[in-house]
Amino acid sequence: MPPTENVTGKRIVAALIDIVILGVVFAIFAALFGDTETSKNGSDNGAGFQFNLTGLPFVLYLGVVLAYYIGTEAVLFATPGKLALGLRVAAADDTPLSIGRVVVRNLLRIVDGLPFLYLVGIIAIAASKRDQRVGDMAAQTIVVSARGATSGATDAPPTDTDTARF
Repeated sequence: MPPTENVTGKRIVAALIDIVILGVVFAIFAALFGDTETSKNGSDNGAGFQFNLTGLPFVLYLGVVLAYYIGTEAVLFATPGKLALGLRVAAADDTPLSIGRVVVRNLLRIVDGLPFLYLVGIIAIAASKRDQRVGDMAAQTIVVSARGATSGATDAPPTDTDTARF
């Protein structure tokens, strides 16, 4: 099922919304479990604030990030950013979206995020015929406009038995 409209711009804005949400979560984690530092630079009246999160708190934060993406896409078929922009994740073959596909596409965010700011993912989206990042290609998923989507739109959220289909 090819995307019915080009959603690349909306997809980038949705990703930025998700990054802001996760940035707030990071700041909360750093304030609770990490090191925070404020500084005032006397020469130019500039001020700075620094967050540091290491060790187990950082590992826990990474778990929260994975849970954010996998959980929201498994239950809502979209992250909050995608929901705000009217987008959703669908199986490329028009079958219901499985948890297995959601897990694969989100684990590969690590690759898509390289070397910084999702550069690999953006290049993959621009180069692919179906506007897919690496995670989408591996999981055989696409991001579509929620109003025109059919794959999994009226189905119940994916279950463990659906994972055999990815």
